[in-house]
Amino acid sequence: MTNARPMRGAIITVAGQKGGVGKTTLAYELGAVLDVAAIVDLDFHGGGVTNLWGFAPRNAQRAPLLDALESGRTPRPKHRPNRPSLVPSHPDLSAADLDADDVAEALSRWAVDWAPKPIVVDTHPGDHWTTNGALHVADLVVVPVPPGRREIAALEDMLSDYRNFPILLVPNMVPRTPPAWWIDRLEALARAANVSLAPPISEHRWLRNRLLTTPVTRQTRPGRRTELAAQQFRAAGQRAAELCQQTTTAA
Repeated sequence: MTNARPMRGAIITVAGQKGGVGKTTLAYELGAVLDVAAIVDLDFHGGGVTNLWGFAPRNAQRAPLLDALESGRTPRPKHRPNRPSLVPSHPDLSAADLDADDVAEALSRWAVDWAPKPIVVDTHPGDHWTTNGALHVADLVVVPVPPGRREIAALEDMLSDYRNFPILLVPNMVPRTPPAWWIDRLEALARAANVSLAPPISEHRWLRNRLLTTPVTRQTRPGRRTELAAQQFRAAGQRAAELCQQTTTAA
């Protein structure tokens, strides 16, 4: 008799080699679109999903993410109406006595405990042990790529470092007339690395100053510009869901 593999929800890790590429907003909207068990926020700086969600970790009596990682228990996500559930980050995460294996093992365990719903993981930009742990157990790595030479250079490094990973590139913050060289280079990199491209997300500058904590994809009575952004985030989420289905079915 063989032991059946436990059911596990998909792990979708949103990552980028540099900051300022729209990673947090994308992770937040994906969490809303995919109706996740939780967004797990590994970005210990103040501008991550935890802040966007409206949670202040320094004012809280407990740090659910740190407590769970250190105790080996499964955290209880926080819930609020019209927002994806959240396991909030904490500034002390960067100095915790943990490593990438601890993060990978914890995420894998939580994905089983929270199955069948997926997890979206928001990561710290660049090379960090928390990010590395989330990347190595991901069923899909989602990488936002805005137009720019530094962004393309960072993407080239990432594709080189993570060959054969299931990756979805999301053209992000795309102006009305995107640079032709950027489109050509992005498509060439995707072909060479054999990774997928999502439908583009436009440059919605107003999102940076938006005060509402509700994701645009869950906003009731949205205006014209909000609905356009919501449609684009939903399209990216649909592509991510399709690729996760392919990945988990193949496994």
